[in-house]
Amino acid sequence: MSRPSPNPAPAPTAIFLLHIGSMDTRLIGLSVERHWQRSIRLAQSLDEADVALIDHDRPGVDKALALLASHPHVHVVGYAFRPEGLQARHPNHLTLGKPLDIAILPKALGQATTRSRPRLSVSPSNIAIPDASTPRPRPGDDEPELCGTQADLPLVPGAALPDRLFFAPELYLVGHLARALDEALRTGRPHVLSGLPRLIGVHPLPQPICVTGFRDTQLRPFSMAQLPDATARIVNALTISGSTSGDTIHAAEDLLWNTAAWASRGRLPAGIDPYRPRRLRAWPNFTRAWAAPHALRIAALWTREWISPVQLASRLDIPQRYVFSVCASAHFAGLFNPEPLAEMPPAIAPEAHRSPAPQRTSILSRILRKLLNAV
Repeated sequence: MSRPSPNPAPAPTAIFLLHIGSMDTRLIGLSVERHWQRSIRLAQSLDEADVALIDHDRPGVDKALALLASHPHVHVVGYAFRPEGLQARHPNHLTLGKPLDIAILPKALGQATTRSRPRLSVSPSNIAIPDASTPRPRPGDDEPELCGTQADLPLVPGAALPDRLFFAPELYLVGHLARALDEALRTGRPHVLSGLPRLIGVHPLPQPICVTGFRDTQLRPFSMAQLPDATARIVNALTISGSTSGDTIHAAEDLLWNTAAWASRGRLPAGIDPYRPRRLRAWPNFTRAWAAPHALRIAALWTREWISPVQLASRLDIPQRYVFSVCASAHFAGLFNPEPLAEMPPAIAPEAHRSPAPQRTSILSRILRKLLNAV
């Protein structure tokens, strides 16, 4: 009797990165290489792809969508800062929100392949025409991309704070960079953040600096994306040299400020109370640090008095997300003053150290003093 053959494993889903940025491409490639080889493979063209991935906020997205008309077998997963409007325009696409959570991508690809997609013929009528009523960020408009669209909180704390108000730093570059700096300061030795497309070295002395081959145009999108699990590793290093061609030296304070601002997108780090007063101990270095809208006004007020992020936004009459962005950056850059200790009640002097109460002199003593003074 022949032994029944085991069921063959399902073929990996072929995904084609049709219209996404270089940093997202690199992150997805790392995830596929290290974690998803059995479930996902990168397709080299639309002809062999099962699913196409599209960033709807990048310029030229309509031309990319038009290419799908001649590939009706390809399902689509898109992502954007405002996915709700795109879901109505493209009901047969699965549209995710930004920042893209790399960890849920395999599940999203599986959901996309179960959606039906009507066969389209190649004609001008099938080219997606942008809807003027649906707001989309302009190519040069960084405000929605870097500060988000978070609604303001009430001025007085009441209901539970929404989860979308916070982000987990350990899932982003800023969290790994902060841990590397803490380790370098604790040991007094340089450390390297490895496992990324470029190394980032952290030197603690005499002033903490970071040395990296990342350019700012690469660092910003990389800081905004969640890193796959076990991607970044902190390694002890004997020395770090900034003389390598193409490397850039940053003050650690400036690099932490920028990576926190780009990860924040108008949110607060988990554990930060938006109603707790704070105060800046020094001005940020805005010649090297990214400035959110109204950042100079926010810093000017925050260096003068203790005030909560919510109250500060109300005083300046600006959206809270701008203050939250500055708050997240200043928190990781170490620019906030330590919280003041609660005022203690005045101490009561012990009984042994109290001055004795004045004693009344007797009438005989007063008569004797007058007689002596009269002589």
